[in-house]
Amino acid sequence: MGDENYFDGQADIVVQARDVYGGVHFHPPEQPVVPALQVQAPPVHYRNNESQLNALTRIHDEAADRVAMAIVRGAPGSGRTTLCETWLHRHLDRFDRFFPVRLGHRAGADVLAELLAMLGYRPDEMPGSLEARSAMWRIRTAKYRVALLVDDALSAAEVKALLPTHAGSYVLVVGSGLTGLQTRHSAREVELEPLSHEAALGVLTELVGEDRLAAEPGQRDELIRICAGSAAELTVAGALLAKSPNRPLQRLVARIREKGALASPVFDVAYERLTEPAQAAYRVFGAHPGDGDVRLETVAAVLGFDEFDTEDLVQELVDAMLVEDIGGRYRMSALARLHAAPLAGELSAAVVGYYAKQSLAIAENALPRGWAGKVWPGFTAGSLSAEDARTWLFAEHANLVAAAEAALLDGTHEDVIRLAMALWPVYKDGGYPVELAAVSQDAVQAAQAGSLPLAEGLARTQLGFARMQRREWAAAQEQFSAVVELAATPEEYASAVEALGLACFEPGLLARRQGRPEEADRMLAQAEHHLRRNLALAEEIGVPRRLGLARMHLAKVAPPAEAAALLVAAEEALGAEPDNRVKIRLWRGRKLIEAGSFEEGAAELAELGPVAERLGMHRERIAALWSCAEAALARGYRDQAKAHVEDALGIARLRGYSAEAADLVLVLDQLG
Repeated sequence: MGDENYFDGQADIVVQARDVYGGVHFHPPEQPVVPALQVQAPPVHYRNNESQLNALTRIHDEAADRVAMAIVRGAPGSGRTTLCETWLHRHLDRFDRFFPVRLGHRAGADVLAELLAMLGYRPDEMPGSLEARSAMWRIRTAKYRVALLVDDALSAAEVKALLPTHAGSYVLVVGSGLTGLQTRHSAREVELEPLSHEAALGVLTELVGEDRLAAEPGQRDELIRICAGSAAELTVAGALLAKSPNRPLQRLVARIREKGALASPVFDVAYERLTEPAQAAYRVFGAHPGDGDVRLETVAAVLGFDEFDTEDLVQELVDAMLVEDIGGRYRMSALARLHAAPLAGELSAAVVGYYAKQSLAIAENALPRGWAGKVWPGFTAGSLSAEDARTWLFAEHANLVAAAEAALLDGTHEDVIRLAMALWPVYKDGGYPVELAAVSQDAVQAAQAGSLPLAEGLARTQLGFARMQRREWAAAQEQFSAVVELAATPEEYASAVEALGLACFEPGLLARRQGRPEEADRMLAQAEHHLRRNLALAEEIGVPRRLGLARMHLAKVAPPAEAAALLVAAEEALGAEPDNRVKIRLWRGRKLIEAGSFEEGAAELAELGPVAERLGMHRERIAALWSCAEAALARGYRDQAKAHVEDALGIARLRGYSAEAADLVLVLDQLG
C-alpha cells in the first residue's frame, strides 16, 4: 500500500510522507477494520419530521463539491439524534463509511481515539495528541465519502478536529453554541420543534395501539398535553402503557398529575414503576460523573451485584426507554440524567470511589511504579495484562477525569490523588499536557488538605512533567525542587533529584542546539550535578533497577568514555525492559557521535528506528533522526542531514510533538 497525501484548503495540519532515510509512513493498523455501513433504523413510532429530513437532504445536495455540515438544534428529548439517524438510514447509499461519535465533556483526543479504533487502530498504534490523531484520522479517511454523526457537541473547536476532507462527506452535528462552524465551515442549522398534537398521537398509537387510546380520548389528550411535544417523554409514557396493557390511561394520567409541578412527572412515574433493584441501577446512572458512557461492570460494582443480575436490571431500564444500550456500554439521555441526578444521594461518592480504587489498581498493571503501596499500605494491584490495563484506562479516560473533578468538589481528597496517579499512564507520553497539569494541580491541593506529603510529592512530580511537556522549564524545576523538600525517605529524595536533573538537562540540550552556549553550559552543569547525586543515592539504596536508571540518565551528561561504561552497566539492569533498551541504544549512538565516531553512531541510531516505531516510542525516533542529521552535517553531507530533519519533522507533526516540530522547522530553515 503506497503513501497517501491529501491536501485540503481548510486543513490545519499537512503532513508529507516520504521513503528516504526511514521517512514517515501512515501505516494502516495491524488489524484494519472496515466499519459496517449501517445505521440503526428509526423506531416504528417515529413521526413529524419530514420537513427537517428534507432540509438535511437539501444541505447535502447543495454541497456536492465540499464537505457538507448541518447543525441540528432542539430541546433535550426532542429527538435530534433520532432525526440524524433516520436521515442517514434513508441515505446511506451516498456514503462509503459511517462513523457515530458522542462528544459531551470528553477530551477531543479521546473522541479521535474512538474514531481511529473504529478503523482498527489499537491504543499503542495511535499518536498521543489531539493534533496528531486528527491528522491520522483525516488521512485515513481521505479517500472516502464519510458520514459523521457528532452527538452532544459543546463547541466548534471540538467538532473541527473531527472533520473529514473528501467532497461529498456529511457531518451531522447535534448540539448548541456552534456558531464557529457556521462562520468558517458554512454549517447550516435545522431546528427541531416540539411534536405537534397529531405527531404525538402517532407516537403513542404506534406504542400502545389505536383502540386503547380511542377508548379514553380525554385522558389521551391530557397525556399528550403533559408531555408537551417531548419525544423522550412520550416514548417513556408509551413504554409505561405498553407494560401494563390492562391498566386504563386514567390511572397513569392521575399518577402523573399527583406529581404536581415537578419538572419531569413522566420520568417520576416511570421510575416508580421500576423494581427496587432497577431503581438503584437508575440512581447509579444519575450519580455517574460527567456524561460518559457507562460499563455494566461499573454499575455492578457500585451496587454490589454480580454482572448477570446487573445486566437484567439495566435491561429493565433499556425496556423502559430510560437508558440506551450502545454495544456493551450504556448511555442515559440528558433529560433522564436531569431527573436521575437528584435521586442519586450518597451513590455519587460510591461511583467516584469505585473509579478511584479500580483505576489505580489497573494503572499499576499498565505501568508498575510501586508508589501507591507506599501512600496506602495494603494497596493491591489489579490482575490485568499491561495491554488490557492500558486499553481500560484509555477507554475510561473521560470518566476518570470527570470523577476527579467530582471528588475535588466533594472534598474526597484521597480519591482525587488516586485518580491523578491512575491517569499517569495516559498522560506520560505527552498527549494531554494541559489536562495533566490541571489534574495534577488538583491532586497537589488535595494532598495538602489531607496532610499527605508523599502524595503531594507525587502530584508535584506529575505537575513538573506537565510543565516540561509544555517547555515551561523554570516552572518544572520549581515543582521538582518542592518535591526535594517534601522527600521523607531516600527513595523519594532520589526520585526528586533525578527529576530535577532531567528538568535541567532538557533545556540545556535545547540551548546547545539553538546556539546559546553560555546558557547550555550552565543548565547542563546543573543537570550533571543533580544526576551524579542521583547515582550516589541509588548506590546507597541498592535497588538494581533504580541503579540502572540512574546510570542511564547520568550517561546523558557524562563525557563519551564514561557514558559508554554507564550504558553497559545500565543495560545489565534494564535489558529485560524493551523501552529502556531503546533509550540505552539511543544514548549509545548519540555518545558515539559526540565522540566523533559519526558513522558508527549513525548506524546504531538507524537500526534503532524500526524497534522504537514498533514500541510507539516516537520521541526517541525524533531524537535519533536529529542526531543522525548532526552526524551527517559534521561529515559535510548537508542534503542527507536535511533529509533526516525532514523525516524527524514528519514524525513530530504526525505524533503531535508540536514543540519538537517548531525546533525542527528552525533547523530546516538554517539548512536551506
